[in-house]
Amino acid sequence: MITELVLTGVAFYLYKNWDKVVIRNKWKQITHSKAEFTNRLEKTLKIWSIERTEYGHIITVELPYSYTVEKLKKDLDIFKEGLHYKSIQIESEKNIVKMYCIKEFKFKEYTPIKLPPNKLLIADGLTGPIIVDMNKFPHMLIGGDTGTGKSRILLLILTNLIMHCDDVEIYLLQIRKNDLGVFNNCKQVKVNSKTLEEVLESLKEIDKECRRREQLIDNIKGFYNIEDYNKANKNKLKYIYVVIEEFSFLNISKGDTKEEKQIKAQCLKHIKTIVNVGRSSGIFLITALQKPTNDSIPSDIKAQLCTRVSLKIADEPASIVILGNGDATNLQERELICRTLGEQKGYSYTIYHDLIMQHIKDKIIEKEKVKKYAPPKPSNVDDILNLLNEINR
Repeated sequence: MITELVLTGVAFYLYKNWDKVVIRNKWKQITHSKAEFTNRLEKTLKIWSIERTEYGHIITVELPYSYTVEKLKKDLDIFKEGLHYKSIQIESEKNIVKMYCIKEFKFKEYTPIKLPPNKLLIADGLTGPIIVDMNKFPHMLIGGDTGTGKSRILLLILTNLIMHCDDVEIYLLQIRKNDLGVFNNCKQVKVNSKTLEEVLESLKEIDKECRRREQLIDNIKGFYNIEDYNKANKNKLKYIYVVIEEFSFLNISKGDTKEEKQIKAQCLKHIKTIVNVGRSSGIFLITALQKPTNDSIPSDIKAQLCTRVSLKIADEPASIVILGNGDATNLQERELICRTLGEQKGYSYTIYHDLIMQHIKDKIIEKEKVKKYAPPKPSNVDDILNLLNEINR
């Protein structure tokens, strides 16, 4: 009777935990297959725990002495193939590593998350939403191959920001593109510039505001940033976001006319001011690159973009431009890396036009149409004088 109960208990345990048993067996096969997984003391990577998740498993592992996290990162493909996962992401603290093992990630539809104006929603992470504080990691560069979803990230950021924050101003600078046109009539959007000349005028205005805020946010008065100033003053400064949908359109190229080169040079000068002093002033740049190269964006501007977001990039040199390493080449569909001090991996939310309109409809207002310049028509007197001149000839 006792034997039957024991056997029943064992069978029930195996039934409920068969996936974990399989993982442990495969783990032993992998770690005993190569000598580098075992150190001189004959110790190897030890599984502490296995936790089921909606996307696969979290395997917590203890690394043996001399086997580093860097080595594990290089060996991840071995574990991914041996354990039959689509992707493995790791999070480490000393020699304890959590391996987020993904069999199938279910893409989530965007749902609003209330955030203050300095915090931006970027993506859906494995342990919760990926959110970046622009006060800590100012200015953002987004990269990815064509069709990977850079515009989806921008749409998400702006939708969540516009829905929850009235105390922001947004400048949309979109030369030759209009993917962000859905936000044109939102009250937070101050301007949508579509030509080089319009972009330059917008950047001049923002540069001027940067310099004005420099005078207000004075260290002598005890103000070190926009947060300090707003706490002490009734007239709060609004956070300003400058969104350049494709930065390469502002790069000076051989095919540009002399006038275009001059305008682009002035644009870049104003952008340098924004990224250099914008952090304390609450003025942040968000921009994207479709085909990142070393010449895509000036190095002194890129160095100030503290938040980097990358989707799939096929070429390692292009990945290095965005992230500083080749990790973007290993990303899967809609998978991304968000790098600030460290790296977070996640997946882009599902977002589309009707969903955006559903969340921003209360922020849309009637705006006065900007009249295009047209030369004044001649008066009747002018017509008569011109006619007399013609007759006299």
